[in-house]
Amino acid sequence: MNLQIELKDSNEIQKFLCILNVGMLDSLLNNALTFEEAYIYLYRPYVAQLLKQYHANNEIVELFEKCCMLEDIKDIAPEKLNAAIKLRKKETLDLLKCLPGNETPMYWLNKFDE
Repeated sequence: MNLQIELKDSNEIQKFLCILNVGMLDSLLNNALTFEEAYIYLYRPYVAQLLKQYHANNEIVELFEKCCMLEDIKDIAPEKLNAAIKLRKKETLDLLKCLPGNETPMYWLNKFDE
């Protein structure tokens, strides 16, 4: 199987990453993913750098920078981890609500209907 997701519009990329982030945070909160997996999938500094490079909303860039630090919170202050994850989730949802939609929504999965 080969799954391809093609996004070109900056708002769609940001929206996709926010939706993905909500799922990632829920997965961490419910121990369905490890922090090592989250790092591999999404929480690398490269993601924030890439968002900056493509002129993403500064709040989204900062959000992903903070998500990269969740593992540090786990190691340094584990009693604060759940609250930090919940806060990142709330911030993500708030940002998602503020992102403008496209006049014509686009398919995120290529060749979905073929």
